[in-house]
Amino acid sequence: MAAAAPDPAPGPSSVSSPPGTGWAGALLAARAEAGASVGSYHFVRPDLVMGHDATTALAIPMAERRGLRLLPPERLMLVGDHFSPPSTAERAEIARRFREFAAAQGHLPRLDEGICHQLLAEDPRVLPGAVVVGADSHTVTVGGVGAFGTGVGTTDFVVAATAGGLWLRLPDAVRVRLVGSWPAWACGKELVLALLAAHGPEHARYRGLEFVDDTPGGIATDHRLALANMAVEQGAKCGIVRPDAETLRHLVEDRGVDRAVAEAAVARFPSHPAADPGPAERLPDLDCSALVPRLALPGGLRRIVPVADAAGEEVDQVYLGSCSSGRLADLRLAASALRGRKVSKRLRFLVTPSSRAVYGAALAEGLLGVLHEAGAVILNPSCGPCGGIDKGLLAPGEACLSTSNRNVQGRMGSPEARIFLAGAATAAATALAGRIADPRELWA
Repeated sequence: MAAAAPDPAPGPSSVSSPPGTGWAGALLAARAEAGASVGSYHFVRPDLVMGHDATTALAIPMAERRGLRLLPPERLMLVGDHFSPPSTAERAEIARRFREFAAAQGHLPRLDEGICHQLLAEDPRVLPGAVVVGADSHTVTVGGVGAFGTGVGTTDFVVAATAGGLWLRLPDAVRVRLVGSWPAWACGKELVLALLAAHGPEHARYRGLEFVDDTPGGIATDHRLALANMAVEQGAKCGIVRPDAETLRHLVEDRGVDRAVAEAAVARFPSHPAADPGPAERLPDLDCSALVPRLALPGGLRRIVPVADAAGEEVDQVYLGSCSSGRLADLRLAASALRGRKVSKRLRFLVTPSSRAVYGAALAEGLLGVLHEAGAVILNPSCGPCGGIDKGLLAPGEACLSTSNRNVQGRMGSPEARIFLAGAATAAATALAGRIADPRELWA
């Protein structure tokens, strides 16, 4: 029997929540039954649910066996981005099955438009204070615009995508303030690497990782999205950057949101003293002016070192892209370093804009032309190389410097390959040198 139509999800509102829960707890409590407390489970109705081709395919048999109906398109986004376009007959079959299931449920998936997390960040429904649940761990990316986003497994996705809600445990929170001047070569990945170097990859386990930007002028939203994207790599349930003037500018100027709508969303965000219970812990301020280019050594995120410590290490491939990079700010950084120069002939330099919108903007701005002339291979917006799906797979013994978010063995191909994780400027400098290089001299 088909499931009953779900009640509509409530919109964001200014609410208070128990001490220690921070913004994540406040936003979840607004959509849960009364009596919310840290560590307790509550049935929460998100504003938007997301599934992509690879994860939705796993959910299809479960939904069909039970005769479940998906939420309407207003509440559910389906994206074809992992097998986009398919690289094998097996993946083509998965993609076909995904499209057919979606169509039978009244959905038209967003195919070949870009990485699902970037599409969420561009979506008019994802405003400050929104609650988003997705069948992928990097749904946390939307925290860059002040939304709560978290990833779930197949069973929870099926429940959320059909019943309109799911059970979530309210997390406590840890907050860090960003201060100091923003270096010209820096990107959001550098903030993540600095946090990982200082606190390790598990310090925020099942907590809301919160950021307050007190830098002069504010850090660009593209970099904030990267910062939120890798909250999950620090064990966090979500990563949220407090909305501010930069958020408002981004919503209105970059995304075309009506100013009154954007202002109302920012105003409703629970950040004023009466509605903000505060975090359980505050980390030391992160001074952006003290940043140095860093990278993660192959095999995980426990070994973060200055790029200078690994300078000279030869690599076979440089990859600029994924949901943690490949946005307009990253492409601008790379283009500014590569303009009038050529990448090394001894490596492959792959560039993936994170969405068709980013691709089009970079094309109009001339960035892709600069990268092409420098010798980069421009790929279609998709997950592709990041997860070892297609395009840019590594052979045994090869090494890659990547701006993606994970570097475990076998992530991008052979388990005998090595992956270094770094920021966009380091990627550009390394592509020029043919070996790992400190990017700061390019901005001297």
